[in-house]
Amino acid sequence: MIYEDLLVLWLAYLLWKLSPPLDWNFPFWLKFILFFTKEIFFNFTLLLLRRKVLQWSFSKSLFFERIFTLLAFLFFSLDLLFFDFKKFFAPYYFSDFLIIFWFLHYYFILKLVFYRLHIEYFRILLGLYLPFFIFILADEIFDLFKIQFPGQIILLLIVIFALSPYLVIKIWPVKRVPEGYLRDLISDFFKRLNLKIRDYLILPRLGAKFYTAGILGFIPPFRYLFFSEGLLELVSPEEVLGILAHEAGHLKKKHGFWLFLLLLTFPLSFLNFVYLFFLLFSLFFETPEEVVSFLKGPYGIYFELSFGLFLFGFSIFFFRVILAYILRSLEREADLYALYLLGDPLPLISALYKIGEITGQLYRKSWHHYGLYERIQYLKYAYQHSQVIKKHSLKLRRILLFWILLNLILISLFTYLGADILEQVLKIFTA
Repeated sequence: MIYEDLLVLWLAYLLWKLSPPLDWNFPFWLKFILFFTKEIFFNFTLLLLRRKVLQWSFSKSLFFERIFTLLAFLFFSLDLLFFDFKKFFAPYYFSDFLIIFWFLHYYFILKLVFYRLHIEYFRILLGLYLPFFIFILADEIFDLFKIQFPGQIILLLIVIFALSPYLVIKIWPVKRVPEGYLRDLISDFFKRLNLKIRDYLILPRLGAKFYTAGILGFIPPFRYLFFSEGLLELVSPEEVLGILAHEAGHLKKKHGFWLFLLLLTFPLSFLNFVYLFFLLFSLFFETPEEVVSFLKGPYGIYFELSFGLFLFGFSIFFFRVILAYILRSLEREADLYALYLLGDPLPLISALYKIGEITGQLYRKSWHHYGLYERIQYLKYAYQHSQVIKKHSLKLRRILLFWILLNLILISLFTYLGADILEQVLKIFTA
């Protein structure tokens, strides 16, 4: 659920940044009526469905959730392109925040209806979105004061990823794991592995399906282990060890580092697609000047809109295909490390089975973690075929290195071949 929330926010931000400002010649009173009708339809329809959702099957609930998520993006697109939000807000600094919070007014009510989440969950969301908001704020400030230097974005990302966990914890509604058997069990476990965790935290009950645990933070001074309260009440001490071994796998295998490198390839692969797109497009013209002239002509706005949709589609592809595959592979490697460390798959299998049973999601597929039943079956298989543990790690590292090197090589090649035309074209899009 958390990965999906982050993906949705990122796609909304891209939609805002990539959509061109359009000017529709419709009367203000007509736009106002349509805008008001749109708001009533979305919000009141969801409120009317609120009680019925509890009676639906999981598949039916998921289907309607996706329908309303698509409606949220459709209405947000209308706000930007038809109701003149893009044209009005784009010229101003810090308008990104207003637009993102406007999108969230769709998304928050959707989450409340379909997940029956406690209002505190939105503190969780705001905490998770905090690095994103800090990045936007810093980028706007740099632009405002005309600050530019080599490696600016990478340095900014490193600082944000390193320090933001401390700020996130200040926003989240957490409490410390109290002194006693459980805290001693956790502390002794990580000491034996020589892994440093700043603190162990508990998240309150936030919804019927909120059973989770994880590590937040990349460097030891700002690294936290957290459990949901419901999960701790559900599992036995042996199952807690299975969960801890899984989380230790993420740390021992440097998943934070690899995930950070993978996320850095997003802007690289994004630019590679932009270069490729315009290099192919320029083949229909004899000179870069003809390309610029075409884009400034009457068909330029339609091309810009199509290009924005193309890049929006690429973003979905990157997150739901490339990133999703790596996330699933990292999760599987953490499961395999737990098996290797404990020598027995039962503690983790039992915890996963209990979570699946109580949430009703045992057989549900997951685009970023594998389904719980899939993970259980693979742990059983790996226990019988221990060689798959090493093979999986080698395969994963090779794929990651290949993807990173491929993007570095392509960006160097495309920059050499098409820097001049791309520079002129981007001036049009950013004007």
